[in-house]
Amino acid sequence: MMRAAVSRYVRLWAVALICLASTAVSAEALTVRIGVPDQSAGNKPFIGGPVGMAFMRHQLEQSLQAQGVTVKWQFFKGAGPAVNEALANQQLDFAYLGDLAAIIGRASGLQTRLLLGSRGSDCWLAATQASGIQQITDLKGKRVAVYRGTADQLSFDRTLASKGLSERDMQVINLDWNAAKAALAAGRVDAVWGGVSLLALKSTAINIVARSSDFGLANTTQAGFVGTDAFIQQHPNITQSIINVLVQNAATISDVQQRETWAQEMAQQSQLPADLLLQEMQTNYLNFDTSPRRDPFLLSSFSTSIQQAQQDRLIRKGFDAATWIDGQFVDNALKTLHLEQHWPQYDASGKTQSGS
Repeated sequence: MMRAAVSRYVRLWAVALICLASTAVSAEALTVRIGVPDQSAGNKPFIGGPVGMAFMRHQLEQSLQAQGVTVKWQFFKGAGPAVNEALANQQLDFAYLGDLAAIIGRASGLQTRLLLGSRGSDCWLAATQASGIQQITDLKGKRVAVYRGTADQLSFDRTLASKGLSERDMQVINLDWNAAKAALAAGRVDAVWGGVSLLALKSTAINIVARSSDFGLANTTQAGFVGTDAFIQQHPNITQSIINVLVQNAATISDVQQRETWAQEMAQQSQLPADLLLQEMQTNYLNFDTSPRRDPFLLSSFSTSIQQAQQDRLIRKGFDAATWIDGQFVDNALKTLHLEQHWPQYDASGKTQSGS
């Protein structure tokens, strides 16, 4: 009888060891998968902002190592649509997306939460000298390249509307960022609406006509760091660790004294000239641009973008941005990092709210 009891004890102990080993292997095997659009002009993958800083400085890898978690970065040349496809195929846990791509994903049924906001990125209008385009209203009847399905499209449409125009007033051609620049340089399109890399094309043949912030901060592009509901619910502590890193990075980038160092670091990774990147990081807007808060500006901008996407039939059905944007992780990070007073609340127009 004693032998049977011992045998049973040994079996139970063996099962316990197997369970413990399985748990340890599971923890070690956990990989956080992050997808971002590749905005590089060279052969190194690149994204800017707090997410880009985390990638270039290997901060998430270092932060999560103690929890037995590894990080896998995936860069997509296909921008938002490709990132959404990977999310739909359950190949990603987190993604950094422009507002339109994130909205399309959510409206299409992707169970995501917007965890951290990004705002105020400029789009630029570059045009050939031969086109005669000197201002936004000169786009009537012209061939204009825009990357559809990205935040650039919403920024473009809002800017046109501010001048009483719409895409119907011109021939809009859907080209990705690199193809659009090549088409402009070859004169196959009259103008391109896109990111800061367009500034590198400025020459005797190509003008930089305008930037989106010239027409109000509401016309700039917004973006966000989204996570899947499944991962957030299963791993809230890991999610919080990631947001802590990104919020700290946002504070670092908001520091004017760090501006040139960060621009040089981005230039080495992106193969874009540092002086172009510095033009995008306007010192008077740095604090606004870097705010990760769920404030009235972010909520208003995403709400407007959802309505705009539905009106333009880019999505079939809208949804409530207020229930999608989950600000608890940023709020926790601000407290943990003692940054509660670092960013004020910005109203829908981008002005500091009184009393904040």
